[in-house]
Amino acid sequence: MQRRTALKIVALSALTRKLEAVQAGAEHCAVSPVSAWSPGAYKLQFFTEPEDRVLDQLMEMIIPADSHSPGAHAAKVSLFADLIVSISDEATKSQWRSGLEMMQAEADKSSLADALSRAAKLSETPSSEMGRFFVALKQMTVDGYYTSEIGIHQDLEYVGNTYLAAFPGCDPPEHG
Repeated sequence: MQRRTALKIVALSALTRKLEAVQAGAEHCAVSPVSAWSPGAYKLQFFTEPEDRVLDQLMEMIIPADSHSPGAHAAKVSLFADLIVSISDEATKSQWRSGLEMMQAEADKSSLADALSRAAKLSETPSSEMGRFFVALKQMTVDGYYTSEIGIHQDLEYVGNTYLAAFPGCDPPEHG
């Protein structure tokens, strides 16, 4: 199973509860309950510009652009994260601020990609703050991407409630 396929499965299972949070912040950006999340003319509410740049790079490394669809950067997933974190409790805000500081400190030792790789390894048994942050970062990236126009329509190829005149079915080779 490819990583993007696994991310789709996780995203679809977690989508329902996250859409409620997006709808709660709808007054800050262009959100419709029947369409994908769209940043519109969204302005940062929680993260600083430098934090948003780091977050955007991290999220693009988690869901990069490929031959099938654009990645997290094009979907502006960091802005989704800013919206969700801005309406979250103080503990969540503190986790994100300190998590980004930790990632930047680790990146200063080598590179952002190396820092993300180390955090991913720590997330397998998330007993450290960096491991727990990676779990939150990955989940936010998946949630933001698969509630975006790009994630829903380009990557998942969802076309909405469409009427099928006939069900095409499948013809397994052993029955043909």
